[in-house]
Amino acid sequence: MPTMKAIVQDRYGTPDLLRLEDVEIPVPDAASALVKVRSASVNALDWRILSGRPLFGRLIFGLTRPKRRIRGVDVSGEVVAVRKSDSRFKVGDAVFGLGSGSFAEYVAADEGELTAKPNGVSFDDAATLGVAAFTALQALRLPGPIRPGQLVAILGAGSGVGTFAVQLARSMGARVTAVTSTENVELLRAIGADVVVDYRKENFPGRPDRYDLVLDISGLYSIGAMLGTLGQDGKLVIVGARGGFGRFLSASLRRRLLRQPTHSFVAHAEVEDLAQLGQLVAQGKVKPVIDRVYSLPEVPAAMTRAALHRARGKLVIHIA
Repeated sequence: MPTMKAIVQDRYGTPDLLRLEDVEIPVPDAASALVKVRSASVNALDWRILSGRPLFGRLIFGLTRPKRRIRGVDVSGEVVAVRKSDSRFKVGDAVFGLGSGSFAEYVAADEGELTAKPNGVSFDDAATLGVAAFTALQALRLPGPIRPGQLVAILGAGSGVGTFAVQLARSMGARVTAVTSTENVELLRAIGADVVVDYRKENFPGRPDRYDLVLDISGLYSIGAMLGTLGQDGKLVIVGARGGFGRFLSASLRRRLLRQPTHSFVAHAEVEDLAQLGQLVAQGKVKPVIDRVYSLPEVPAAMTRAALHRARGKLVIHIA
């Protein structure tokens, strides 16, 4: 069988367990396309699977070891094979989206989680438009459409999800307050935040502004403190599990039992959202923020940086 280079993992732990190995090139099933990977990007999902934490995640990813040996989810590249005659793609098409096992030279990706890469969008930029980008898009619209002039606060704005959320909220007409650490202040001003709050110097819940939407990616503040920043009919959306899964669960329980305007949120891949994000980048309305670009053998270093929450925006793995 023909082989490829891939980053593999055989047990849960730290990035030093990841290794570059020759493995068989995957064979796509009837619902998949074989993609030659040009670029991939790192998400919190990748290092959570690597570490096997939180432990309840192992119910999905494998009890004692990961079910899938090859890490990576976001992908951009070129279609090299399809199985069905009525495929949405043909050989040579440039695509991006999701493909489990994308830290490799090839990946078999579900056609329902891929879309065409617009002309003028680089493979590196397209590789960032997976989990983080559609998480930001879906979280912003979860409580209802954003209306021009509304006040939106994004906590953890320097992250991959956060840098997309700032730009997407601005493109929807919102006035955006970005809460971040000192080193990200100028970056967030540059990508369009109207107000930037350095949480090391200023207490966000103590500000006088009242927000129509607070999007929390950071886990910095208690749910009660963030509820106090909402205006009339304002909504709080908790994205991910920073600050602990109990906090994420609490937001859901508060909404259902106490009727508080809290939402806990997990994104899901939608082709329409991927296509929309691609067009926004092609039109110059959104610019992916790329912290660093790594080669395939450098994935362990990229995963270490991601796990330490040091990245500003996205970490890209450039493969070909």
